[in-house]
Amino acid sequence: MDHAFEDALEPTCIGMRDRAARWRGTSDWPEESLTLCGEAGLFAGLSLSNASPERFRRPFGSRVWSPSQQVECLVRLAESDLLTTFVITQHLGAIKHLLRSDAIRNATTDSRTDAEPVLMDLLAGNRFGSVGISHLTTSRRHLGHPAVTAMRVSGGFQLSGTVPWVTGAAHIDQVVIGAVVAADQTELLALLSPNTLGVTSGPGTEMIAMSASCTDAVELADVFVPDSHILSGPRADVLSGGGQPQAKSGGTGGIQTSALALGLSQASLNYLREQSQQRANLVAIVNQFDREHQSLHEQLMAAADGESTVDVATIRSTANRLVQRTTSAAMTAAKGAGLKVDHPVARWCQQSFFFLVWSCPQPVAEAHLCDMAGLA
Repeated sequence: MDHAFEDALEPTCIGMRDRAARWRGTSDWPEESLTLCGEAGLFAGLSLSNASPERFRRPFGSRVWSPSQQVECLVRLAESDLLTTFVITQHLGAIKHLLRSDAIRNATTDSRTDAEPVLMDLLAGNRFGSVGISHLTTSRRHLGHPAVTAMRVSGGFQLSGTVPWVTGAAHIDQVVIGAVVAADQTELLALLSPNTLGVTSGPGTEMIAMSASCTDAVELADVFVPDSHILSGPRADVLSGGGQPQAKSGGTGGIQTSALALGLSQASLNYLREQSQQRANLVAIVNQFDREHQSLHEQLMAAADGESTVDVATIRSTANRLVQRTTSAAMTAAKGAGLKVDHPVARWCQQSFFFLVWSCPQPVAEAHLCDMAGLA
């Protein structure tokens, strides 16, 4: 790993680790840690590739990280502070959809889109973004009608409905929203400021873990979005990116999520290793977890670089199992102290449940249920 990468990452990880215990409830938005990451240039490093337009790379030295470096960065950040790293993934999601948008791809030197200065601010960490698109893929699809609809009006679209899940709903500066056009059932992506007239953002949902991500619903009451803020579409399956290649490190249930699970698992393994220095009975356990962790790490890096023979769903299942087992082992080693709300092991155990529900593909969920029932 090169020195520039380490110089950007290591001090940021230390700062995040020092603050991680503070992010507990919906009143604890991790702005300090997000600012650290922006100042270190991590958002640009995690988002840009050699395929990104040079005008976006130039302000950041025209240097980009490899896919495996991007995944390694997420593992290290999650090891330090899973909560903030999850928020970062949503910020990266907004950047990804902007980079791949029709508006950005079709822009010319003489005709720049309103989305470009927003994108630059998100890359630099001057503004924070999020996404509200899950209702186009999984959330609330069972209801039989769109969660968010768009109606063509003069100069743009009028959006109405409920975006069920937006991380940082009450704190972000920009959100990429998905909507279904009522007239023909095509889809679009829109760039929206939560301060827009008709937008009501929830303060955050209190959960057993990750509450400080301030994830909540956003209500849209006849919100006007000008054509200049329509990023992509309307067209069928707008999330497909119009034929643009999907980023290897992202995607629902993909490598990105597995990277975060591996990072949390590493935090628990670090605790077990520390305890094994005084407790010989833990040495063999730590060694076994080490072997599994290293094997999964190698699979993850190979997958990031497109060289893995293991499919992404299998990697995700393995990561899910490992994070559940290592956090549980850490709790067992911590004994009663681990049940205290201010103990890091308590936080890690609560956070591990997140991977059972967050962007968890049905085959991965079913594999976990079979494991729990002894049917695997």
